[in-house]
Amino acid sequence: MKRIDRFRSLADVRVERDRLKGIRDHHQTALKEYWDLVHEPEFRRGLAGDAFGDMLKAWKPMRTLGAVLQMDNGSIGNVLGMAVGARARTFKGRILGWVVGAIAPILIRKFATPDRLEHLMSEIRRSWDRIRSRATHDED
Repeated sequence: MKRIDRFRSLADVRVERDRLKGIRDHHQTALKEYWDLVHEPEFRRGLAGDAFGDMLKAWKPMRTLGAVLQMDNGSIGNVLGMAVGARARTFKGRILGWVVGAIAPILIRKFATPDRLEHLMSEIRRSWDRIRSRATHDED
């Protein structure tokens, strides 16, 4: 195999070495900035919250519940009716499942107004922030 000379002079070697040192210094600075960021409690709190949220999104029952809540009101009633009816062992239980399936969309339409849902989501968000705050203060 033929040998290829990469550098023609010692000056070329020094130029290349200085270039590589610049790249190293740039990466070292970026790593230090990242390390400083990881030491900030607010960043760690956000990181923990994101990880927990991703964990919940990956959990199959939570995905199913999310899909059900994104359906229209009639579909939610059908799902609730099927859930109640599937657990029923008697004819009365199956009738109860059918009634829940019929009444649930009406109740949801009447009581699940956008204002109430927004209030519910803000309360859930506030509770979640409190849980994250307590979890990170316990770590410190």
